[in-house]
Amino acid sequence: MRVRAAGIALLIVAAVACQTARPGTEAAPVASTSAGVSPAASGSPTPTPAISATAQSAQCGQRITADFLLANDMTCTTDAFVINADNVTLDLGGRTITGPGMGPQTWPLPQLDSVGVRTGGHTNVTIRNGTISQFSTGIYFVDEVKSQIEDVTSERNRFGFYIHASSQNAIRRSTVVGNVYGLHLQDSNDNIIEGNNLVRQTYNSPGGFGIYLYRSTGNRIVENTIENNVNWGIWFSDAKNNTIFHNNVAGNSPQVSDNNPDANHWYDADKKEGNWWADYKGTDADNDLIGDTPYGILGPGGAVDAYPFVARDGWRKKTHSTIDHYQPPLARPPREVRLVVVSGGTVGIGRPHDSALAPTWVHASSVAVQTDGRTLLALDGKALTAWDLTGGEPTTRTVAIDGGIVGANRDGVSALIVGPRGAQQIDLTTGQQEFFDYGGAPQELAPSYKHNHIFVATPRGVELLYLNLGGRTPYTVPLDGPAGAMSMNGSGTRIYTAVRGKNVIDVVDTEQYAVVQRITIDSEATAIAVSPGEDALYVGTANGVLAIDLGNERVRARTSFLGSVVDLAISPNADELYVALAGLQHAVAVLDTAALRTANIIPLQADPTKLLAASY
Repeated sequence: MRVRAAGIALLIVAAVACQTARPGTEAAPVASTSAGVSPAASGSPTPTPAISATAQSAQCGQRITADFLLANDMTCTTDAFVINADNVTLDLGGRTITGPGMGPQTWPLPQLDSVGVRTGGHTNVTIRNGTISQFSTGIYFVDEVKSQIEDVTSERNRFGFYIHASSQNAIRRSTVVGNVYGLHLQDSNDNIIEGNNLVRQTYNSPGGFGIYLYRSTGNRIVENTIENNVNWGIWFSDAKNNTIFHNNVAGNSPQVSDNNPDANHWYDADKKEGNWWADYKGTDADNDLIGDTPYGILGPGGAVDAYPFVARDGWRKKTHSTIDHYQPPLARPPREVRLVVVSGGTVGIGRPHDSALAPTWVHASSVAVQTDGRTLLALDGKALTAWDLTGGEPTTRTVAIDGGIVGANRDGVSALIVGPRGAQQIDLTTGQQEFFDYGGAPQELAPSYKHNHIFVATPRGVELLYLNLGGRTPYTVPLDGPAGAMSMNGSGTRIYTAVRGKNVIDVVDTEQYAVVQRITIDSEATAIAVSPGEDALYVGTANGVLAIDLGNERVRARTSFLGSVVDLAISPNADELYVALAGLQHAVAVLDTAALRTANIIPLQADPTKLLAASY
């Protein structure tokens, strides 16, 4: 099934067609003499020569079918220009076009109430040389190929530039400043973003990013200044095989994040040159302007810029080749696993190939593992126990939320408790607590490293509980029914949610706030786990376990049990799957992940309710 975001392009093409049918003044044809710049060009950007056309006044809603040079400033209540032909240049002549304001929030859809310049389904269109201010979207490309945006300032719009389902385009020497969203690439491949200022975007959650890539590949982001944006400087969501180097990145919060070390390329592998990061702490002992240690990219996979510059615009000052100090990290040895099982209200702990679990004195109705992988969080009523399973002493605190669900916050030191009468965050090192109003019906939690909020499975859908907005829940992602079992991938970009009463798993994109995929299975899911490599989904049902290849949604293995599957956990080494069974068989089954062959059965005295895999 095609995802929702990919289908937007077809809707917008139709909208453009309707837009161009409304009354408006069509530009008078002139000889086309524009000289486009190939998106594949490298090196310093070269300004496009001015078109040889007589400057003309324009009216709002102007339709462009031939080269046009603007002679007047404009103030419009809807669209300013709509381009309806291939091989044309719209030269704004250094003028300013002003819109009616940014319009209401429409995320994840583009905001098209008013657009400075829009074009869809065309080739070799150039928009250049002017300022676009206070529109819903400054410039909107959809299904556009080999087109250019050059020397344009986009300011105080909701979206600065929105590049949608478009390829082989170039955005050069432009300034995107003070918008809610800066430069947005959605389902757009093989574009070049070169020599731009992407600075000071504002925050209207979500928002505040300099450049955002959603499901976009093969793009080159080179020689830009990405600075002082309220949120991410560069934000990736399911975007792979993009190349980012020779950029100045400073003052963003945070600078950047990426999903895994193999997703994107953070330096020029031939020149061994990366980006300048204002918060880089390394040294340059050999004075080649390249830091002697890598710059770590925020994210769970350990991506790095292996050759960070130690000075702004360092690539312009560099006079000799890089002295290569980078040593790729050695393969991490397998981690030791401890199973944590709640059975009969009591926590038991053991190795996957033990014959039995060791009982503990810890009681719990809800458990989670801290981001270090080894600290157990166990909630029993209002008693929260934190226990480092490598040998630390357990500590217990009293919390305010009774009958809640516990989760681990991305900061690595805080626990989250969410119940039907409120939510609480507690710093486990200082004891500092913060409380939030919440009145939902939480079933499961999915805190994410990438957001300062919690995704909460409820009968209404997946709710977003924002911690940095006083606990507001401004979004509820609707599902195909009440939410059941839920699991988030390690990148924090996808939530896999079972739908109660249906044989379907809804896949929620955590940044688009929408169901972007539906996986149909042969019975209702009771438990879900995502592989560490994010390439496989393990689904428990009343009948057994399925292993689903996320690349093609095909079942690659299955197995059956006498008992019903109530929970799943997966080894961080990706080699074993752990299955909690209740009913006719109460036990923990240990399976290999490749073929789902049973390697061990650990019997339990009572039905399990929760299963975790801690690791050392």
